[in-house]
Amino acid sequence: MWALQHVDPLSGVPTVEIQSKWSGRVGNLAMVRKSRTDVVAAARTLFARQGFHGTSMRDLGREVGLKGSSLYNHVGSKDELLVDVVREAALSFQALADEVVAMSAPAPQRLSRLVHGHLEILIRDRDQAKTFLNEIRFLPEPERDEAVTIFDRYQEVFREVLESGCERREFRPDLDVSLAANLVLSLLNGTHRWYSPERGLSIGSLGDEIYQLLYSGLSLSPGGDGL
Repeated sequence: MWALQHVDPLSGVPTVEIQSKWSGRVGNLAMVRKSRTDVVAAARTLFARQGFHGTSMRDLGREVGLKGSSLYNHVGSKDELLVDVVREAALSFQALADEVVAMSAPAPQRLSRLVHGHLEILIRDRDQAKTFLNEIRFLPEPERDEAVTIFDRYQEVFREVLESGCERREFRPDLDVSLAANLVLSLLNGTHRWYSPERGLSIGSLGDEIYQLLYSGLSLSPGGDGL
């Protein structure tokens, strides 16, 4: 097996062709092209499974099928990969926050969108979500500050939505907004550990169930429909 490095003429992204064994007719060489995207995907999987400190560059190379210098053609360090994985998740949360801030809708509807959007981000890519939630503390500076700032702003949107609902009496006016926001986020963040679509519950249905439970506790008239 040997590796040849190329640069994609359209994207400019370096790739490596792993030439392995002959297949099919004589003269046809089976080739698998690897890119930085493949290495980041492998990092997501291993960081979620083994943790950042439990994963070595050798593990990453084995996972993606690259050795030595071929792997370093795509990435300079393990820290760099963690930055990529965490940043992807952080930007997804930031996009959801921006969407909700731009909504001209009652607080219950905006809270519903936050609940459903948060679940979609967590469950769409569980490895990315697990790495973000568990390994963000191992980011190098200043990337950790950047990610924490983005997520702090995201959490602030939860508080703003709840506070707006209290002021308009869409939610209980005596609500402890900070406590409620922390409880909601803790509940949502834990779902990726136990949720399985094999139970017959879609992500949308799960979001509906969680939202209705939350709304029953937040509203002035428990059991009402806030959607």
